[in-house]
Formats: sequence, C-alpha cells, structure tokens
Amino acid sequence: MKRTFLITFSIFLLFSAAFGQRELGVRPTETGGPLLPEQAAFDVQSYDVALKVDPKSKTISGTTVMIAKVVNATDTILLHLDTPYKVDRIYTQSADVQQGLRYEHTDGKLRITFREKKKPGETFETIITYFGTPRVAPRPPWIGGIIWAKTPSGADWISVAMQNDGADLLFPVKDHPSDKPESATMRITVPDPLVAAGPGRLVETIKNKDGTSTYVWRMSNPIPNYSILFDAAPYRVIRDSVKSITGETIPIEFYILPESYENGAKLIEETKKYNAFYEKYLGPFPFRSEKLGIVETPHLGMEHSTHLAYGNKFQYNEHGYDWLQLHEFGHEWWSNLVTARDWKDFWIHEGFQSFMDTLYLEHLGKKDAYFESMRQRASRTRNMQPVAPRGAKFSYEVYLAGPDYVNSDGDIYGKGAVVLHTLRYLIGDDAFFRALRRMAYPTPAMEKRTDGSQTRLVDTEDFRKIAEQESKMDLGWFFEVYLRQPKLPKLNVRNEIVSGGSETPQKQIFEWEVPNDLPFPMPVEVEVDGKIQRVEMKNGKGSISFYKTPVIDPKGWILRAK
Repeated sequence: MKRTFLITFSIFLLFSAAFGQRELGVRPTETGGPLLPEQAAFDVQSYDVALKVDPKSKTISGTTVMIAKVVNATDTILLHLDTPYKVDRIYTQSADVQQGLRYEHTDGKLRITFREKKKPGETFETIITYFGTPRVAPRPPWIGGIIWAKTPSGADWISVAMQNDGADLLFPVKDHPSDKPESATMRITVPDPLVAAGPGRLVETIKNKDGTSTYVWRMSNPIPNYSILFDAAPYRVIRDSVKSITGETIPIEFYILPESYENGAKLIEETKKYNAFYEKYLGPFPFRSEKLGIVETPHLGMEHSTHLAYGNKFQYNEHGYDWLQLHEFGHEWWSNLVTARDWKDFWIHEGFQSFMDTLYLEHLGKKDAYFESMRQRASRTRNMQPVAPRGAKFSYEVYLAGPDYVNSDGDIYGKGAVVLHTLRYLIGDDAFFRALRRMAYPTPAMEKRTDGSQTRLVDTEDFRKIAEQESKMDLGWFFEVYLRQPKLPKLNVRNEIVSGGSETPQKQIFEWEVPNDLPFPMPVEVEVDGKIQRVEMKNGKGSISFYKTPVIDPKGWILRAK
C-alpha cells in the first residue's frame, strides 16, 4: 500500500511540475492566428539570418535575407518584427544593383511594397537590416524573448525562447506555422570566448579582428520558425553518434557548459535509449542528415529542431530517466517532423508528445505506472475550451486560458494525452499504433527520406482519417466529443432490482450523458464477478447482469466526468 502511494505521488509530482497548470501572470505576444492575404500571397523558401549579439549593451543588430515564391499576385507582403527593433532599410539585390523598397513598421507588423506587382510562380528576395534592444523573456520558455544570463563561473550565457510569441522576437519573419522555410542559415557573431550554437550543421567559424567570432549554421530541412535561433556561452562540445533503425549513423552534438561537462555523457546515453523508443513506435529519427543536437540553456527547455534546449540540471527521476530530455526530444517527431499548420491543432505537438512521455513508462515495463499517470492526467483536465477548435488561433489562445490568457490551461498536454489513451482502448493496440506511426510517416517510403520531403503540415482531420483507415471505424463522434468541444461525457449508472433472491442476477444499466446530446457510443469495460467484459453502448446505452457489484472501467481507459 505504501509503495503504491509513493508511485502515485511521485508520478503526480513529475507530470504536475512538468506540464500541469501554471500561473504565468503575463501573456505572450501574438503568433499565428488567421492567415492574412498579404501573408498567404507568398511561400518562404529560405531565411538567412545574420546577427551581431552584444551581451554588454544587450543589443542585437541583424540582417535577414528572405527568398520567397509568389503564390497569389501581389505588390505587398506582410512580415512581423517585434516592436523594440528599428528597421534601418529594406531592399533587393540584383547583380550589383540595390533597389530600395517602401515599407511600414507599425505595431510589430512590417508591410513591404514592391514597385511592380509580383506574379504567381515568381521568386523574390528581400534584405532587411535592423537593430535594437530585444524583448527580455519574462517567463522563459513559456513567455519568450532573449535571456541574458550568467554561467556559474560568471561568463555571459545568452539564450532565446519564442515558441508562444513567434520568431519576430528575433528576426523579420512570416509569422505563421503554416510556412516553414525549406532551409535556414544563421550567422551568429558573439564576443570571444563565447560559442554560438544553432540549428542544422556548423558549416563555418570565422575569427574576426574585433575579438568576436561568427558561427555559421545551416539547416537544410524545413524548420519551424521558432526553432531558427541560437544559444551562446563558453560551450564545450561533446560529440557522439547513434545508429538509426535505418542503419544510418546519427551524429550527436551536445553544447554544454564547462561546469556541466562531466554530466553530459550520461545524458547522451539516455538520449540514445529515448531514440530507440521513438524509432520503435514512430519511425526513424527525422533529421539524420543534420544532427541530434542538445544545448544547455538557462531556461527549462524547448524542442528547437536539431537544437534541443536543455535546462533540467541533469535530474533523473525514480524511474531512472530525465523527463525533460525525453519530452523535448520526442518533439523532433511531434512538432518538427509533423507540424500543425495552425495553432488550433497545437495538441498534435503537445498531446501526442505527452502521450509518448507516458507510454515510456510502459516501455520500461511499468504498465501500472502508465495507467496511474493517465489517471492523474485525466483528473487535472480543466475542460474550459476545446482541445482542437476549428477556427484559426493565435498560439496563446490554445496554450493559455482565462480572461487575460495568463494562466496555463494544460489541456493540450494532459487531456490530449488521455484522449489518445482512450482512442487506444477504443480501436485496440494494433490499429492505434499503426495510426500513430502513419501520423508520423504516412508511408514506408517517407521513412527513408532525409532531404526535407519527409516533413509535412497536418491538422486534426488528418489524424482522424488515418485512425479511421487503420481501425475501419467511424470515429467522427469520438473526435467531436473529445476535441471539438470542451466538456467531458458523463456515465450515468443505475441498478435495476430483479426479484428472485440472491441467486437471481441483478442488472446494471449504463447511459452516456454527453454535452449537446452528441452521439457517443463508447463501449465500457466492466469487471463482473472477477472477469472483465466489454459492454457495447449502441446509441449511448447498455446494460449488464451481475451477482456482485461490478467495477466500471477498472483500468481507467475512458476519459469521462467523475
């Protein structure tokens, strides 16, 4: 009894601390939202972001080169650049000729007007130079910006986090998740002896005469905008590798503080175990042509592609693993390989990954802990807003809740995970895990690709269709009740007394009470006289005969109101 309590309590603390509700007290800036015509008119091909970072004055000066292709004829495009920055100039370069462009930079929106209307299929380039004192992150990583910190030895330690705010906190960007550039280059200049780490591969290091160095990083796969960033410190680098299930070698690079160096090898060995787990269920590590990158940060962590921010201070739980690294690394599949095309489907990142976090307990042979974790997650759902609303949303509108959007809702994490847990129960392990893998990689051919064509944009309907194909079931009712509206279904139970004495079986009648009277034929497991039976609930109603009082849903598969 004591051991069961300790397991339950420790799991509760683990997941409450990690992804429970937080009182953040401040709202992020806007990122995403309805795609405006001036944004929809073009498709970004690449960003080349050059930044000179001065930790002494806490300023940044930058030049961003964007190459894009016209989708709809236009003479105006819309980018975003955060309000603390001042734009110096915007121009295009053709051979040796520079052509200045008209622009307006108001309230963080950067409207650029060309001299002639651009035609569909045409490629264009904009070069934007700017400078300023960037926004300081008030609650990183959840509320973002720049973090000017110090290492334990007193050296400068610079970090960036901007998932919920958008990459406009760092550079001019088409600030919408539906447009990931095909590639991104970062040229980060920092004072020596700082080392700047970034996404993709380090292609060049330039020692400048003014006591600075420029680190050139290139990501050759599509990348979410908020992963185009850097961290800088007097890092040391631990290099290693791991074999993928494809047979390819995945390079590993860990940019770590000198003070933490002795802890790095263990975290890398743990990450290799996590990779084997994810590859087993989801398919190969998506960015084998780049690297498996980790960088130590002064904030808790974030899933930056090939550049995982890690700030959990090398803590391992009672199950022997580092929950933060497990979680952020899994986002290489759920966020970076598979990306929600609108923040309304943010749960595909966080709910899917929270499910994988919990599945890892089962993977370790601790299925009781898996079920207990799911029960704890279910008990903490707030059910204030839909997990996957239909209309376009800004990031904060689905991540946060309350009248001022300053309190974490948590439902895209925990409720999203339990929805998948319940779906697993409904359609069975075989269909469920096939659907999970197909959501990551729709075809075996895509699992072999590393040129960027393995990545894709998705929404909730994509997953519904995959789950229906694998289960051969109509699941529209399931998605409607659990994801499209906030309230949980309730199971009403009553006993029907049957005359005839103790030798006559009694009857228990079940009926689902569902918000808006939505259809909900969810079958119910019931333990009757020591055996588990599955009661079908056609039209939301069912019954069972018993001698001893039944136990309803003894394992806690079904997410429902208590």
